Amino acid sequence: MKIRKSVLQDALKVLGKVVSQTSPVEVQRSVRFLGVGEQVWLTATDGVESVMVEVIGDAGEMEDFAVEYKALRELIRSTRGGEVEVTGKRLDWPETEVVPDDALTVELPPDFGKLLALAAPVVNLREARLALRGINLFRDGVTATNGKELLNLPCPLKIPEDMTLPFPLALLTARPEGAGTLHVWRSRNERLFRIVIGGFQWQGKVLPGNFPDWKQVIPADKTLDYRIEIHEPERVIEFLKTVPDSPPFHAIEL
Repeated sequence: MKIRKSVLQDALKVLGKVVSQTSPVEVQRSVRFLGVGEQVWLTATDGVESVMVEVIGDAGEMEDFAVEYKALRELIRSTRGGEVEVTGKRLDWPETEVVPDDALTVELPPDFGKLLALAAPVVNLREARLALRGINLFRDGVTATNGKELLNLPCPLKIPEDMTLPFPLALLTARPEGAGTLHVWRSRNERLFRIVIGGFQWQGKVLPGNFPDWKQVIPADKTLDYRIEIHEPERVIEFLKTVPDSPPFHAIEL
């Protein structure tokens, strides 16, 4: 199977967030390559979460094999030119659970990935409460907290009950663009989810535990609304135009 070196490098940056290089389980140290013609799907799993990235390559009629992540990194470093030829061996790769017909399916807005990126810096991955290590989705938007700070990002989602995603490190690295789909269902007393945005797919388990209700943390009757009167608005506007932009927050908009 042949893949452009830059394409494989970008894919490994994403899959590397899931691969467990020190695991005694070979599958969890490896990347699966499944290709038909020009379509190639690269998959990695840590035994709980699974991430798949679709790329363009040359797989012939059909190829299905796995290569250890560390070996792939070395292959890229040692290959000259813009194309990498990848070969591997068949592994007994665990089957990804199929989304059942009765699963909840929710359309995700085009800026969903950006919302998670805004919420991510608030999360404390060392928090003792497991639910607070993730990002909460509910029908009115996205919420993250570290126990001291809380960030709520309004965004209508057709979710009947809230759910907490694990920290989306692979998604933040992939930065997929465009509208997507969220599937949620129950299996063996657990809630599973799958997020698909373009050629990126992430599947895992919803974090257990209760997430703080942001409306109780920030009650409506305690909010403050300040208004100020600017006597020389022209001078203020000219000054604000000189303030450098600060992506992705864009704190000043005129």
